[in-house]
Amino acid sequence: MHRLAATLAIWALSWSFSLAQVLEIYTEISPPSQFLDPNGALTGFAVDLVREIQKRTENTDPIQLVPWARGYAEVRAKPNVVLFGMTRTEERDPLFQWVGPIRESLNQFYVRADSGIKIASLEEAKELDRIGVYRDDIREQRLTKLGFKNLDRSPDNLIIAKKLMSHRVDAFVSNSDAVGRIMTEAGYKPEDVRPVFPFEKLQVYIAFSKATPAEVVRRWDEALHAMKRDGTLQRLYRKYYPHP
Repeated sequence: MHRLAATLAIWALSWSFSLAQVLEIYTEISPPSQFLDPNGALTGFAVDLVREIQKRTENTDPIQLVPWARGYAEVRAKPNVVLFGMTRTEERDPLFQWVGPIRESLNQFYVRADSGIKIASLEEAKELDRIGVYRDDIREQRLTKLGFKNLDRSPDNLIIAKKLMSHRVDAFVSNSDAVGRIMTEAGYKPEDVRPVFPFEKLQVYIAFSKATPAEVVRRWDEALHAMKRDGTLQRLYRKYYPHP
């Protein structure tokens, strides 16, 4: 009996510890999902969503703003790491534990508004001299796998926008939700670019490293589903994505 009680006590302690697990929570700048407000505070749709999940799961770990390449490397290599928002693909699926989806992403090729470039297929896009892409981003990974040899990789979306407007690349690839704010933050107008070819729609999730305790991931997933049921997710989405 004493041995059973001791075993149960150890199990309960271990379970409580897993719920209080310290997490390294990473994200990148990708407006309007994640961005800095005029006071330099991190905000946005996914940021507000994750903070609400943290509140509901009693997690107080800070959200850390890092380059995507670093966050992606950390969530693949270390336990107890969270990275959002990550597009879920067939290749990535077995690498992580997933909570979501939290939204959809439409990926498109963009060119300067005054450009005469037209793209009707991926094969035509391969004929361009240079296409700007965000290094280690899902779009860069997908186009690389599709055989693109003309990708110009940069560590920051603003650099890509500036390369496009200074004629250093012919086009760049972004999702439709983010491109307007990227152009604004780079010092241009959203209407300075135009979409020429949409090539895929994907779902975006919160990704956990494989070694994160399953109970922690389950509680985050349950909190997200509760937010969907009570309307919190929809309210956050309408706040940052007012247009259908």
